[in-house]
Amino acid sequence: MVEPIDLPNDRVVAYRFSGQLTADEIKSVADLLDKKTDHPEILRFYAEYTQTDGITPKAIWEDLKFDLSHLTDFDKVAFVMDSDVLGLSAQLANLIPGLNVKYFKPDEKEQARQWVMN
Repeated sequence: MVEPIDLPNDRVVAYRFSGQLTADEIKSVADLLDKKTDHPEILRFYAEYTQTDGITPKAIWEDLKFDLSHLTDFDKVAFVMDSDVLGLSAQLANLIPGLNVKYFKPDEKEQARQWVMN
C-alpha cells in the first residue's frame, strides 16, 4: 500500500509504503512525481517504509526507470526503513552529483522529516 504523507513544505513529496509493493503502486507514485517535476523547482522526497513485505521485480523496474529519468529533479531524499541494505543504497546514490540521500531508522523518523524539509 502507498499513502501520501502531508509535510509542511511544498518542495517535499512524501509517502508511506507498506505491504508488498507492486508495479502499479510504484507507477502511480512515479506518475504523480512526473507531474511535479515538470516545474523548474528542485524537489525533495521522503519515503517511510513500515511493515513492508518486499517489492515485486516489476515494481523494481518501474522505480529504476523513474529514478534514471529524474536524477537531477531532486536534491534531497530521506528513507526511513529498518534495513541496512537501504543504507548501502543511499550511500551509492550519494555518488550522483547534486543529490543528497540519507537513510534513517524508524525511531529517527522525526529527524528524517526535519532533515528533508530544511
